[in-house]
Amino acid sequence: MPPKKKGKGKKKKGGDDNEMEVKFKQSQHEVDALKDQMAYRRELSRRSLATADNYREQMQTAQANIEELQSDMKAVSSGLTQQYKTMQMELGFKITQIEMELSATKSRLSITDQDLAQQRVQYEKMQREKDAHIQMLDGKISNLETSFENLIDIGFNNILTRLNEEKQKWDIKMDTIFDENKRSLRNLNLIHLEV
Repeated sequence: MPPKKKGKGKKKKGGDDNEMEVKFKQSQHEVDALKDQMAYRRELSRRSLATADNYREQMQTAQANIEELQSDMKAVSSGLTQQYKTMQMELGFKITQIEMELSATKSRLSITDQDLAQQRVQYEKMQREKDAHIQMLDGKISNLETSFENLIDIGFNNILTRLNEEKQKWDIKMDTIFDENKRSLRNLNLIHLEV
């Protein structure tokens, strides 16, 4: 009966080994997925920064255009009143358009800045969650390694115990055989051969 129980213990050990290996692989997949997600978030942030820089350049260009048009208006000759009024109307219309474009660009830039700020917050939160998750996985891996080492120690101890039991049985058998041979030698008057 005891050998059967020990045999069952071996099967359980093998099952635990497989389960630990599966858990370890799952942890590795989770870490890889988190790394991919971080790379995707970094790419989104990079694109948002590029878009914000583009809008800033557009706003600077529009501001330069407004200043140039205002300078042109001041340079118009006071003697050409009708022409001046016509130009003033045209320039006023252009300025209105440019100011509208500038306002729209500022609005888009503001939205982009908000999106960028949100992405930074999300990135930092995800970074913290990733670090916490990696620490948790490191703890699990450490626990799995400790459990695996304990299982190996238990298995070796069981093997040593069984070997010692077998050795004791063989020692008893050898002593019995030795005693029987000794008796046989005495019966045959060969005691001088006794070891």
